[in-house]
Amino acid sequence: MTAVPILLYHSIAPDASPEYRPWCVRPHDFDAHLTLIDELGMHPMTVSDFVDARAAGTLPPQPCLVTFDDGRRDFSEHALPLLEAHQTPSTMYVVTNHIGGTSNWLPIDEERDQPMMSWDEVRHIDSAGVEVGAHSRSHAELDVLGREACVDEIAGSRDRLTDELGHAVRSFAYPHGYHSRSVIDAVEAAGFDSACAVNDRWCFTADDRFALSRQFVWNTTTNDDLRAMLLDAPPTNGPIRACRSVARRTARLGWRAARRVRHHAGSSAQ
Repeated sequence: MTAVPILLYHSIAPDASPEYRPWCVRPHDFDAHLTLIDELGMHPMTVSDFVDARAAGTLPPQPCLVTFDDGRRDFSEHALPLLEAHQTPSTMYVVTNHIGGTSNWLPIDEERDQPMMSWDEVRHIDSAGVEVGAHSRSHAELDVLGREACVDEIAGSRDRLTDELGHAVRSFAYPHGYHSRSVIDAVEAAGFDSACAVNDRWCFTADDRFALSRQFVWNTTTNDDLRAMLLDAPPTNGPIRACRSVARRTARLGWRAARRVRHHAGSSAQ
């Protein structure tokens, strides 16, 4: 079993509102991150290429994945030119109902009017070699929704992307990283063959392809931090990893129960 770093970015822009700034990496810092990936001899891959190579037993040495969530316009403005300059494959997960609109699902007033990519821009990054995946229709917390609403969020986002891009879309990313067994089943039933979570830890080659773990890259992530994220792999087995896995699962179940209560309370109040 091999540990593989999957990096998660949200915004590449010169600045953002104070509350959103932790998720906004400045373009010159992102350029430095891509330069480090080059210097370390890493082999960046799209998510689907990684899943295929893992299944075929043909993973290159030192694989890593660069992924983005949401589909903000700053990706096409600031990230894409740098990815192309470094010839770095990447995967972008878009919120389909908000393409051509704004990020108004965010609970941050200053960010709710930030522009998302247009469908023309999404088609452009797709033709430029960026893997485009689905990130649901509305960025909902899928694991607290009823089955019908959950399926609509997942399958609806894939159908819209397939129609707009003219080809099948293979990969999904859970909004907020939230997922459960029933959510995973809905993703697989919709026709996806991989999905990314968060967990903020390394992915392992033995992990479920519908629950690939990713690590957040923050506004404050330095090159030394990123070097550790790319090279300092944790133990791939043993009691420490097992204990951490149990602790994460216990915390996740408790947080899901609290969010489910909040969701139903909000629905009842409407």
